[in-house]
Formats: sequence, C-alpha cells, structure tokens
Amino acid sequence: MLHMLVATHTPDMCAAVVPKWREKALAGFKQMDKTAKALGISMKGSWTNMPAHTIYVVCDAPNAHVVNQLASEMHLVDWNTVVVTPVISFEEAMARLQQASK
Repeated sequence: MLHMLVATHTPDMCAAVVPKWREKALAGFKQMDKTAKALGISMKGSWTNMPAHTIYVVCDAPNAHVVNQLASEMHLVDWNTVVVTPVISFEEAMARLQQASK
C-alpha cells in the first residue's frame, strides 16, 4: 500500500539553519533506504520544498505504523510534525470510479 509522509517544521527548526537538526537530517537520510528495507518498506521517492519547510516521501509499506516507525528511526519526528496518509495513484482511482459506475 502506498503512503505519503509529509513532514513540516518551522523556519527556526529547519535543518538548513540549526546544526543539531542538520546532523540528524544528514544521518537519517543517509540511512533511509537501509532503514526502510529493514522495516519492509520500498521507497518510491522523496522530495522537499525548502522554502515551505516541508519534506515529502512516498513509499510502499504494509501499513502506516511502519512508516511512522521509519520517521521515528530517521529522527524526522525530532524537529518535524509528521503526517502519514495512505494514497493511491490517479490510475487506480480512475479504475475504481469506472468499476463503481458499472
């Protein structure tokens, strides 16, 4: 199941300006693939909007609990508010809509 992780923080908590969070961010993101694999998560992509102080991660995971655990083990939860939401592709949504109209 696909999940979208959205992590947001305030400018004063940004890893780009706070050395303590920068160290945690660098260490966490370097280990992201290894940590994800150990949790049974397949990473699909990760992005950031630096001026908006927001991080986006899409992954395929058995449930949201392991995605929360990933955020915790990467220390994203130390300086961000993290929200994990199950998502589907537009193609899958369209197929469901077509099935519902039959």
